[in-house]
Amino acid sequence: MTKQERAALGQRLRQQRGRLQLTRWQFAELADIGAGYYGQIESGTSQMSIDTLIKIARTSRLSFEYILLGLDEPPPDRTTLQLLLDGCSPRELHLAEQVLKLFLLRSDL
Repeated sequence: MTKQERAALGQRLRQQRGRLQLTRWQFAELADIGAGYYGQIESGTSQMSIDTLIKIARTSRLSFEYILLGLDEPPPDRTTLQLLLDGCSPRELHLAEQVLKLFLLRSDL
């Protein structure tokens, strides 16, 4: 992968992280990778292993094709909540629904 390709890959990740409203540190923690290492990936100064690519794809909710090649862009009109819920298991969706219900009930007080 060339330096320009790594820089473009990093830009795609940075844009998605912005859509998710996460700091580099928060994203790295969710992906279970080092924040410094993730910063190097975003800046295009470091390459990543397949394992790291899988973690980043799951956390960012982006396809491998989009991360690596810029193909199959995510739709720009997706809300942050929709992006976070995409790819959740049925159990995770149920738990998220329960937490949201509790939050909304509490905010009515």
